[in-house]
Amino acid sequence: MTKTPQLRDEPRVIRFGSQNTRRNLPCESAAKRGEANFLGQFERAYFASMRETSKSFARGREFTLSGYGRADVIWLAWRASAETADFSALSLQRRIKLTAIEAKLKDWRKGLTQASRYRHFSNRSILVLPPTTAAIAIKFLDTFTKIGVGLWAFDSVTGKIEKHSNPRMRGPLNAKAHAQAIQVIQRRLKLR
Repeated sequence: MTKTPQLRDEPRVIRFGSQNTRRNLPCESAAKRGEANFLGQFERAYFASMRETSKSFARGREFTLSGYGRADVIWLAWRASAETADFSALSLQRRIKLTAIEAKLKDWRKGLTQASRYRHFSNRSILVLPPTTAAIAIKFLDTFTKIGVGLWAFDSVTGKIEKHSNPRMRGPLNAKAHAQAIQVIQRRLKLR
């Protein structure tokens, strides 16, 4: 029986070993890192705030699940069990809550499509946009709500996250896909 890992300065990072899709682009396009920089700034701001509210969580980038796309970021949180400090794969599977995050600079429709696919394996899915793009997407907030995808605006200058639509944690749309996602994560966390 292993104990739950203690919170450190940074959350536990899960490395999925995904292929860098930037290598598929021509040299001049591959050098543009606007979205990657935006995502990195969002991650720092978001996980700094999560450290204050959650004691047990981990994060991963470029999480791929065959048939459901590649989430820019996943965030895993789990409840500590009152009866045991067991951190086994089986124990974690019952308590884990998985959030999938997609970030886009401009094409919010494409981001919404991608984030909606993540609802199949995650407990919550969120699209993060810069404020100017979010101002356009907000006009379609009822669509985000109907399909269960959150809409957040992140200002990379101020580091402020504005949650226009924040879906609650709920069961994934596909229990089989969720179990498959948890298996991939467990392998990367090297749980017994």
